[in-house]
Amino acid sequence: MRLFNSQLSPYSARVRLAIYAKGLDVEIVDGFGTPELERELEGLNPMHKVPTLVCDGEALPESEIICEYLDDAGLGEPLRPEDPKARARMRLLSRIGDLYVMEPMNRLFGQINPKGRDLALVERELAELDKGMKWLAHYLDGSPYAVGGKLSLADCTLAPILFFYEQIGPMFGYADPFAALPQVRSYWEGLKRDPHSARVLAELGAALQRVMGR
Repeated sequence: MRLFNSQLSPYSARVRLAIYAKGLDVEIVDGFGTPELERELEGLNPMHKVPTLVCDGEALPESEIICEYLDDAGLGEPLRPEDPKARARMRLLSRIGDLYVMEPMNRLFGQINPKGRDLALVERELAELDKGMKWLAHYLDGSPYAVGGKLSLADCTLAPILFFYEQIGPMFGYADPFAALPQVRSYWEGLKRDPHSARVLAELGAALQRVMGR
């Protein structure tokens, strides 16, 4: 298997975390690293997006689809609870993270430079982000894993999302982004101690430092 990846993409990070937790032998390449790889990626995936997993000659795009496939194929340690209610909770947490936390952050990324900010947009998206984080907090109990007492696909989704939430908060006046979210803070601190999660978070940190020129 081969994964077309970007080290700073939260969606690629989700897949890498699943791969590490499962102990899979996957070749990970930078999908935008060279013109040759970019052309290969575009030929495999007309959306020309990462992550894209190539398995047995077939290309699978979209991080959620890839992670579900790895479990459906029985590859490595299962990352979905067996209990239907716990599995539904896992999917709910992932969906809240994707739609109601990551989406407003995606729109805020273009507003990081104070000189060019659209203040109305920033105010609107910060309100949406606050709302999404409160919804997330409602479904977390502060344990180090989202469901089932061990790493699941919900954690694969939330680990990179919370990494960026912690980074972006101070850029918009949130000195302590988790101040009003004790359940999320406790969960986040516990999740950072998981070795597979810690590996991905270190990769994201190194990639961000390269982009910021540090």
